[in-house]
Amino acid sequence: MALGIVVFGAAFLVGLGLGTYTRRPLSTAFLVLGSFGALLVLSATGDLFGAAALLAIVALVGLVAESMRETFVLLFGRY
Repeated sequence: MALGIVVFGAAFLVGLGLGTYTRRPLSTAFLVLGSFGALLVLSATGDLFGAAALLAIVALVGLVAESMRETFVLLFGRY
């Protein structure tokens, strides 16, 4: 369990690193994390639709998180 948390955390940090180049760190990190999770679901169950659903849901959560971050920056400045 601890190894799984470390691996998912590492995938998230890789996504944040890639996101610094795109200036969308959260959405890119969630996209990388969703891709990793979808790959795990696909390899464990072979369910293509389940993997696609996981990727879509995690990517949408990333877009919402990025939108909320931008809104807070506009409202409160860069704190």
